[in-house]
Amino acid sequence: MDQTKSLTLLTILSRNNKNSSIETQLSASNKGFTLIEILLVLAIIVLVLSFGMPIVSRITGQNINTSARKFTALVRGIRTDAILLNSIYRLSLDLDKNTYFVEVQKNADLLSESALLSKKVDPKKKDQQPQEPPSPFSPADKYFKEPKELPTGVVFNGVLKEKEGLVKDGTAYIYFFPNGLNEKAIIILNSKTATEGGYSLLVHPTAGKVDFFKQRIDQF
Repeated sequence: MDQTKSLTLLTILSRNNKNSSIETQLSASNKGFTLIEILLVLAIIVLVLSFGMPIVSRITGQNINTSARKFTALVRGIRTDAILLNSIYRLSLDLDKNTYFVEVQKNADLLSESALLSKKVDPKKKDQQPQEPPSPFSPADKYFKEPKELPTGVVFNGVLKEKEGLVKDGTAYIYFFPNGLNEKAIIILNSKTATEGGYSLLVHPTAGKVDFFKQRIDQF
C-alpha cells in the first residue's frame, strides 16, 4: 500500500510540474517582444536596406548608361535614313509616359506649311475652333512598331530646345532633315526617385554627334 501511495504521489507531482511548465511557457509567449528583440529586428532591417539601396542605385545608373548608348545609336540611324531616303524624320519623346518613338514624314509638304494649315478658320463661322489637320508624320516601323519605354527606374526630366526652351511635359520632337542637319537638343534623363541632378544627352545639329554628361545641363 505504501508503495502504491508513493507512486500515486509522484505521478501527481509530475503532472503538476508539467502543467506549471506549460503555463510558464504560455505566460512568457504572451508577454510579447522584449526591447532587445525589437532592436535586433530593426538592426537586421537597416542592414538589409544598406545593402539593397546601393544595388538599386547601381542598376538605375546602368539603365541610364544603357539608355544613353541607345539614344546615341538611334540619333545616328535616324540621321542616316533622313539623308538616304530624302525624308524628314522626327524623334518623338513622350515626357509624361516616358516613352519614345520615331516618325517619318508621309508627304513632301514643308513643315511651315503644315503649321499654317493648322491655324486656318472659316471666317463665316465665328465660333469655329481651329481644327488640327492630320499629322503629316507616321510611325517609322523600321525602328519600333509601338512606343518604346525607358528602362525601369529611368524617366525623362525634360528636353531643352533652342526655340521652345525647356519642355517638361507633353511630347517633345527632334527633327532630322535630308540635308544632314537636325535640331539641336538636350535630352535630360534621371532616376525615378531623384528630386535633383540628372544626366544629359546633347544632340548636336550636325554629324549625328551625341555627347553624354553625368550631370543636368539646362542651357546650351
